[in-house]
Amino acid sequence: MLSLCLCVFVVPMPLRAGAGSGGPDAAPQLLSTSLPELQRQAAKGDGKACLQLGLASETGDGLKQDYVQARGWYEKAAAGGVAEAIYRLGHLDQEGLGGAADPLRAEQLYRVAALADVPLAQYNLGAMLVSARGVPRDWVDGLAWLILAARHQVNPGGEQQVRAHLADRPAFIAAAERRAAELSKQIEARRGQQPPWPPPAEEDDDGLSGVPPPRPEKPRIAAPKMEAPAIPTLPPPDIAPPAAPPAAPPLEPPAPAGK
Repeated sequence: MLSLCLCVFVVPMPLRAGAGSGGPDAAPQLLSTSLPELQRQAAKGDGKACLQLGLASETGDGLKQDYVQARGWYEKAAAGGVAEAIYRLGHLDQEGLGGAADPLRAEQLYRVAALADVPLAQYNLGAMLVSARGVPRDWVDGLAWLILAARHQVNPGGEQQVRAHLADRPAFIAAAERRAAELSKQIEARRGQQPPWPPPAEEDDDGLSGVPPPRPEKPRIAAPKMEAPAIPTLPPPDIAPPAAPPAAPPLEPPAPAGK
């Protein structure tokens, strides 16, 4: 039976001053990131300010590290429609920060954020599903999310590693590619909409009503103890330089004429 473990990425997003652009999961940029200003904006219900205060509480950057406080700020940000805050809540639940670890809840929160096109949520959801990290293994759905994350340049090696493990099961890979296309359509249809908060108590695999698409075999196994193995990387091959050609023998001077 195939087995695979992918590490889950958590990229801290520190407080930053000024506006600017970043990667797909760059921290929201506020005109002012001074603590008093963030607190004033958060008091007015600014979800991005709540997210920044949550990050400061989670990382200890500017505030005392307090996971419970961070969770409270993230929940306020999530209620304000900030999908990145939902992703961060999933991380807290997965790692058991500020409360007991709850991988099933983490999966649900990652899925909500992933459907809101948060790339790291897409990767972490895929990694949990293919590695069976506290949730039943699902090769098809897991690889589909890794495909979408790789399109945002979030660890494309994760997608390639799973494809290599499923090389003898092309039906799984084909189903995952179809699934990724379906998820892309769902994400695009939701673009600009506020993610549901709090998430529905029960929903199908897409967080939508309706019948989920058929999928190939999906082994259901007991959830293992949470681990965080790293994805091994291969060193560059040692290629010896080509041997130098043998030196040509010295030319002998021509014999004198008449001899």
